[in-house]
Amino acid sequence: MLDAPEQSNKANSDDRLTRIDRRATCSGTGSIPKVRSTYPAVLGVRHARPLLLAALLGRLSYAMGPLALVLLVQDTTGSFGQAGAVAAAAFLANGLLAPLRGRLVDRYGQRRCLLPLALVYGAGLVGIVGVAQAGPAGMPATLLLAALAGATAPPLAACMRVLWATLVGQGPALQTAYALDTVLEEAVFTLGPLAAGGLAAAVSPAVALLAAAGLGVVGTVAFVASPLAGARAGRQADRVGWAGAMAGRGLRTLVISLVGVGAAVGIWEIGLVAAARLEGSTALGGVLLALMSAGSALGGLWYGARTWRRPASQRYLALFVLLALVCLPMAARPSLLTLGVVVALVGAVLAPLNSTAYLLAAELAPPGTLTEAATWVTTANNVTVAGGIAVAGALLDRVGVGWTLATAAACVTAGLLVAAAGRAPLAGAAAPPPPQAPERG
Repeated sequence: MLDAPEQSNKANSDDRLTRIDRRATCSGTGSIPKVRSTYPAVLGVRHARPLLLAALLGRLSYAMGPLALVLLVQDTTGSFGQAGAVAAAAFLANGLLAPLRGRLVDRYGQRRCLLPLALVYGAGLVGIVGVAQAGPAGMPATLLLAALAGATAPPLAACMRVLWATLVGQGPALQTAYALDTVLEEAVFTLGPLAAGGLAAAVSPAVALLAAAGLGVVGTVAFVASPLAGARAGRQADRVGWAGAMAGRGLRTLVISLVGVGAAVGIWEIGLVAAARLEGSTALGGVLLALMSAGSALGGLWYGARTWRRPASQRYLALFVLLALVCLPMAARPSLLTLGVVVALVGAVLAPLNSTAYLLAAELAPPGTLTEAATWVTTANNVTVAGGIAVAGALLDRVGVGWTLATAAACVTAGLLVAAAGRAPLAGAAAPPPPQAPERG
């Protein structure tokens, strides 16, 4: 286990954070009566807009990077296979090591961790531009640098979600903030590939990758320049052991249930394109995916604008049930028009489900593990999306579109069963103590 920061530094950072928190949150409840659960009110909180803009700028780098990387390596080697291998190395290193980066931030603080991570991340991408020019001969170095860049990508999304709680407190406004963050992140990841492709076509793939590196560093520097990020200089967590944030049964249940959703999303990304192609219009596959994104944006904005009385754990289960129901018609291979409606409805449920998952992660995280808990949610989604894409490709060749989309529905149902079986831990209920043997006199 890594050593804790020095006690004097910890005390000073906690004092700074307490002063900021006192201005931003009410004592005891953690909610802020002055911050209503509306988007203008949330964005009007001091420090909110600069922090959010910086975080989104850094996340734009992660949205541009994968396509820029593929285009550069394919351009220099002539092989999409090698380009895919490089992108996979970066993606897997990023997803699998995200909880470790989150744990480091929780232990040592945002400013002390994010800046070094950003510099190594940017250097890795710049290094790829240099070594990739050697073509196939530079592939070993390119793979190594891609994995390095992925492993050191600053967890800006998780850090921003931690700071939202400081900005708006633990009341209804936090759900609004998380919903806004989720919708804007989806918009960034829609814009990123377009920007990378445009730069690669207009100038070169190398320039697109360099732009991604620059955005990552600039966004991170702007983020840690905020006094709020600087105040989170590391806090001593309770002793939760090597498991860290996953020591709690509730968070484990949350993460395992999200594996089913991530796998389903990956299957839909390929399966919907295949469904459109089967009907004679490959181009409409992109339209179906765009409808899912549009539904996600509208559903997320509507969900975040409402004040909910039921606790997050109950809403999470209700949204899971709704997702399982609305995705079922896909397996029947309806007309493209009907499929478009179904896909939009699926998207409208996905964003609220994800924003509620992040809220639950914040509620269930053991003390001092907020950033790591958020990264576990991201990892559960992102890594299993990649797995779902791979599964969809194999299934489409063997059993066809209908059964492939039915498999996605089965994945969602499996996640729902996990969440339903663990509803008590999701609600924060502690496990009952083991029975003790009677004393013998």
